[in-house]
Amino acid sequence: MKKFNVALTLLAGVISQACLLGQAQAATFSSSAACNADSVDSLTEMFSCGSVHGSLRSLYYSTHNAYFSHGVSQDTISYGGSVKYSTAKYEGFSLGVSGIFQRGIAHNQDHLVSELADNETGVGEAYLSWHYQNFRITAGDQHLNLPFVGDYDWRITPSLFRGVDANYGDAENFLHATKVTRYKPWGDDQFLRTTAYGDERTNGMWALGAGRAVQLDNKKLTGQLWSETYTDYTRIGYADSFLSWTDNAAQPKIGVQFIRGVSDGKALAGEVNSTSYGAQFSMNLSPAVQWSLNYDHIAANSNAYGNGALVTPYAHNISSGPYFAQPFFTSTQDLGSGNAYSTNLNWTTSETLSLGAQYSFMDLTASAGASSSNQSEYLVYGTYSFDGVLKGLSLTDQFGVQTVSTSDSSFWQNRVTLQYNF
Repeated sequence: MKKFNVALTLLAGVISQACLLGQAQAATFSSSAACNADSVDSLTEMFSCGSVHGSLRSLYYSTHNAYFSHGVSQDTISYGGSVKYSTAKYEGFSLGVSGIFQRGIAHNQDHLVSELADNETGVGEAYLSWHYQNFRITAGDQHLNLPFVGDYDWRITPSLFRGVDANYGDAENFLHATKVTRYKPWGDDQFLRTTAYGDERTNGMWALGAGRAVQLDNKKLTGQLWSETYTDYTRIGYADSFLSWTDNAAQPKIGVQFIRGVSDGKALAGEVNSTSYGAQFSMNLSPAVQWSLNYDHIAANSNAYGNGALVTPYAHNISSGPYFAQPFFTSTQDLGSGNAYSTNLNWTTSETLSLGAQYSFMDLTASAGASSSNQSEYLVYGTYSFDGVLKGLSLTDQFGVQTVSTSDSSFWQNRVTLQYNF
């Protein structure tokens, strides 16, 4: 608790400086009547009409029997985040650059949580972007949001990617192409040619995607299709579709997904032969309460990596990505093959407070002939978002426990996040 109080004090100081920075930036840039971030008339205005924004946070993790290691306790607190400057658009062009940092508070090497262990200081994003009507292309170090290639941003510093990303259309009707050459994982401040599976260098990955939305009387049908190739690891095909009832107060939605992974080149993680099917149902139980029920089946393959599990070079041990059924503390695709279930209930009690609970069950087997992990996870969480002069500041607590049939020890973890977005 003493560590947490110290972190609150330090972050409060950082946040106060960020508030002053944001106010100064607003006063400077709003002083020019010609400023319009979407279009300016000169290179001078391109920079003078830019904007500064960022995310600062402090994370406190407390863990008991860490990942089912009996008696292993972890207690770690760190703070940091990112601050970004982006220019206005001139002739469709814009630039962006961000700085990232992470610092620990009174770290004890015997009780460190790896996500918060290392200090980081460096340049995060650094890109050139060009927009023309519904077309956008961005080159450089940037955030991405593709299946299994994304910014899993609940840690202090984000995962970023170096490459070229192009999109035509909007969020639902689009054509998309991406080439990644390097990535910056959450635990590093450098862009690497390796992956989350080890130190082998690769030529990165490329992806092609398309999405479409159609209105059908009182229903809306959406779908997307992706092809991704991770050099010398795997080729992934991903598809999903959702049917939602837009004029119904409960807004029921039905979703299906299909994921297929096979080996590519040297198959550095092992032979890949993975097939997943998923289904999802969600609805509003009331205007303030949302509920979802999720299922995935991962076909067993005794001769393949993880007994048929999916290889995800940029999401391994980081996130379950787009899998419908997933736990919070571990990743579905890293647990093997079989059946995965989850259900989530979220209650937005007011404009400032949100509460929720989630249960997941992973009936998954990591190797042929082994017993199912029978992993159950019970999670409760809540977020309070401040208003008024503290707008942008939020406090989140996520507390959960996992049990597995292969261990007598339950894995407990509590995460507290104090965050300021500006």
